[in-house]
Amino acid sequence: MAAASISYAVDPPILSSWYTSNANQYARVVEVTGGQIKTTWPSAGLPNMGGGQSTQAYSDVQQIRYSANYVYINSNGLASHIMGPWYINSTTVFGNWPSAQSYQLKFPRNPTPASGAHTRLGGGNVGLWVNGAGFFNGLDMFSYSTSLANDYSTNGPPGNKGDGLWNRSAIAAEVATFDPAYAHQPGNGAYHYHASPKGLRYQLNDNMTYNSGTNTYSESTGTLHHSPLLGWAFDGYPVYGPYGYSSAMNSASSIARMRTGYAVRNGTNGTTNLSSTGRHTLPAWAATAYGQPQNLAVNQYGPNVTTARPLGWYAEDFDYLGDHSLTQGTDFDLDKYNGRTCVTPEYPSGTYAYFVAIDATGAPAYPFTIGAEYYGTVTGGNAVTISESVTTYFIRTTPAARVDDWNSY
Repeated sequence: MAAASISYAVDPPILSSWYTSNANQYARVVEVTGGQIKTTWPSAGLPNMGGGQSTQAYSDVQQIRYSANYVYINSNGLASHIMGPWYINSTTVFGNWPSAQSYQLKFPRNPTPASGAHTRLGGGNVGLWVNGAGFFNGLDMFSYSTSLANDYSTNGPPGNKGDGLWNRSAIAAEVATFDPAYAHQPGNGAYHYHASPKGLRYQLNDNMTYNSGTNTYSESTGTLHHSPLLGWAFDGYPVYGPYGYSSAMNSASSIARMRTGYAVRNGTNGTTNLSSTGRHTLPAWAATAYGQPQNLAVNQYGPNVTTARPLGWYAEDFDYLGDHSLTQGTDFDLDKYNGRTCVTPEYPSGTYAYFVAIDATGAPAYPFTIGAEYYGTVTGGNAVTISESVTTYFIRTTPAARVDDWNSY
């Protein structure tokens, strides 16, 4: 028996884009390089600092419901592509393991641009990828404490916390702990991606190749096609992979990598050279988002640029080129929220959409997915209870998981 769907007159993308093909498949992990595929983890003898699955759990999106104004998604937060392995260096196993999360999240069906101040992204989920896995922002929730001269949790206890002005990039500080699919998890087991979700992109045919022998992914740029819809933000706008139409409103234009509107503050393009001046000023986007002046007080300075904290270590090491007389659509493609108004295969009449940002080498480019603030009005998020009448669009109904081919997608 296949997973059940309930028909809908017109399937809008916010209903039809969720990845349910593998909803009856148990989540799978490779614990160590060259190891066997497991459906429970971790094995005895491996470090376990949190998370794990002692029983098998289903992967991807498990249920989709909707009302006139919202779509509700249930998932375990576990991907159907192979997850793991995770290391903290070339030989040491990370010790945090993914575990089922019982997500129930809601997304507005009729998104609107924010009027007035835009909402800052918080920690934890800022949306959800279409496979139901966690969608975190590009930060690791640590920031620099000027008085303590080190990076500390921004939400730490008084006297032992970061200042929240120089916010550490997860890609710079945590990338060693990402699996080949480009995700990891903290001690609570919430598997999540901070940047380009490579495993999901491969599953959805987003210009990626996969080497099953080495469990690695790479960009495939020979003949590009428009990226698929990969996720949804809590303001209700879609998130696409890194490739779109070169002319925003022309679906007949060529396919191109969407160029981020951000550049490192190294003195080029009119930016401040932080290596020379020190981290004494905020870029304009950060000053606006944080409600701070650009010129900081001495007790707000960040650390000097060093090999330990190079340019790119903090989000505030990047400047938005639109604040330096460069033009979106000519010099770069994506606005300060990391999106643009454009046509896409799912929206032939146009929509606002975020895009995953990568550079010309395929490496993640700041701000990775969504900028410091949402473009739209945020009315989505965790839905502890559903207090309105809803209709079921999809629900996994098969009692037994698919175990026919553990090595395929």
